[in-house]
Amino acid sequence: MYDVIIIGGGIAGLSASVKLNQNNVKSCLLVEARDRLGGRMMTSAESGLDLGAQWIHGGVHANSLYNYAIKKGLLKEEKQIKDGGWDGELFYTSQGRVTDPESSKKAWEIYERIYNEAENYFRRDSYSDDYGNSIQTFYNMRSKEELEKLRLEDSSDSDYNFEDMKLILESLVLKFAGYLGDTFEEAGLSTYGTAIELPGGDVVLPKGTESIIEELHKESGPIRLNEKVSRVEWNKDGATIFIDKNPEEVLRAKHVICTVPLGVIQNNLITFQPSLGQAKENALANLRPGRISKIFLHFQEPFWLPGEGELAFAWSQQEMDEGRQKNDWTTSVPGMNEVDGHSNVLCMWVCGEAALQVDNLQENDILKGASLLLRKFTGDPEISTPNRITRHAWMKDPLCMGTWSYPSLHSKHEDYFELMKPLPSEDNPRLLLAGEHTHPTYWSFMHGARLSGIEQAEKIIKFVEQKQLLQYNL
Repeated sequence: MYDVIIIGGGIAGLSASVKLNQNNVKSCLLVEARDRLGGRMMTSAESGLDLGAQWIHGGVHANSLYNYAIKKGLLKEEKQIKDGGWDGELFYTSQGRVTDPESSKKAWEIYERIYNEAENYFRRDSYSDDYGNSIQTFYNMRSKEELEKLRLEDSSDSDYNFEDMKLILESLVLKFAGYLGDTFEEAGLSTYGTAIELPGGDVVLPKGTESIIEELHKESGPIRLNEKVSRVEWNKDGATIFIDKNPEEVLRAKHVICTVPLGVIQNNLITFQPSLGQAKENALANLRPGRISKIFLHFQEPFWLPGEGELAFAWSQQEMDEGRQKNDWTTSVPGMNEVDGHSNVLCMWVCGEAALQVDNLQENDILKGASLLLRKFTGDPEISTPNRITRHAWMKDPLCMGTWSYPSLHSKHEDYFELMKPLPSEDNPRLLLAGEHTHPTYWSFMHGARLSGIEQAEKIIKFVEQKQLLQYNL
């Protein structure tokens, strides 16, 4: 019997394994269903592109992952930051027109103001019934209010193009959705900002997120790959783990940390006997696993210069609505951006139901759609079709069933605290959950996943130490 079995070899599972190993919990085994470690942190061996998680969000020392990357020498002395703020980015319309620069900048300022309000909404003493806890309603109402306010304040000699500003604010819904991890329809306003966004920008890892995984692997305990867990039977004394490919093989442990993604649990690809209990099941059901498709487009001959490969598409609300009705995935693409260190590559993001559609498309269909988008929005019919793509279809992946999680209309901040509670009790931690979907402060972030694994491991370490002390005193 093992002291601890960790299910899942992503950053949460590996961080838990390292923590246990450093604290002399030697009888610890990590089982991973894939033939590799890292989960949704996956760097392409061929291109060096990060197909899943991409940046350390928050280059400050309040970020444990940032500190770890520095300690392991994974960051250059002059760290590379991806700036998410206004950088002169232009917006292109579907008629191949560039929007008015001053109006574009003002629209972006309004967008950032509304986004910041949404992030801080949970801090309010009371919530407005006008929004119905919906980020979608909040954004739409606040956009209209801000435009109307500007109209009233605006002098007659202003150069603002209000039609362009309206168009841009409508289209920036897709950018907001891309950061959220899905379209707005089910996103909860009152819990959105509870994932604290640290300052310091998005830090680029020169050798990709796989470099983090490699370092954790060096310090972790024993690992078994290609071991897909199908069932966990637990009680007050420990747990029995059943392996999918060999139902007769079972693993036993005094403690289990389950770090599999939210989508895997929601689709019952791992079952728990007895169940996790109504409170945890409700908390899990309230969350959404995220739907984003991230696609790298490789061009034989780039049509942009370094620093000029940012294209934001200004879709009108009507175009997006009609696109959804026609199952046209291209109307859910907020834009494309150049990729650091890859002069011939653009990254394209697709949100929501359209992302699931794209994950099921053949490469040629995606290349065709992407090239039509570029020609349509730039007005240049001579832009060449990319010659290939690099991607991982996370929503089709049965070991993920989604991207990064977010709270729904029904979520409460207390749900995250509930998910971090051990079973059967805090005093007897036999079954614990971890992963980016469980951390109350940094849910959805890599550093949140890391901390969740460490914090759950610490509960087991504390339990073991107390038990040893009790036995010593006896």
